[in-house]
Amino acid sequence: MNFFNHTATRKKWMAIAGLIWLLYLVFHLLSLLNFHSGKDTFNDFYHWFSQTPFYAFMLVLLIATLIFHVITAVSRQLYNNTSAGVRYQKKYPEAIPRVLAWGGAAALFAFIVFHSVQMTLLIDKVDLYQSIVSMFSNPIMWLIYGLGLITLAAHLHHGLTNVLQTFGLSSKHHHAAAIGIVLVVVVSFISIPMSVIL
Repeated sequence: MNFFNHTATRKKWMAIAGLIWLLYLVFHLLSLLNFHSGKDTFNDFYHWFSQTPFYAFMLVLLIATLIFHVITAVSRQLYNNTSAGVRYQKKYPEAIPRVLAWGGAAALFAFIVFHSVQMTLLIDKVDLYQSIVSMFSNPIMWLIYGLGLITLAAHLHHGLTNVLQTFGLSSKHHHAAAIGIVLVVVVSFISIPMSVIL
């Protein structure tokens, strides 16, 4: 059986890839919160972590799961669009226009690529703390990261509720938990640039 034509299998593997990125997001957030501990603590942690074997493994895993997640999402939608009979095609909720849903996902993907290139190639890794201070002293970066956080929040909420539903854990309580997680993540990320300008 073709993997991409098996809806249940496709959804579960896509959910697993999304959960791997969620775990990374939590780790990334917790490590970034070291920014509030001061320059030496922040720089020392990132210098140490970038030298560990896990760092290279993490990069490969994230690239692989991101590519898989994107390809699976697109293929699922294309397959749904060509399903035999209109009645078998899953419709988007009226509250979320298709162009908005896909536009938001594309914007998040573009932000991830931009952020990855910026943090890997375009900043001073010797003094990462000062690089972040300089970055968030630029109003354009505030705009870019603000839009990035908005798309992240929307996709994270959508993804969490879908993952819970995929694994049979969907309920009003889980929906509220998803909203709570999104709020904590967004507020925590915002605290970094806010500490730069305050």
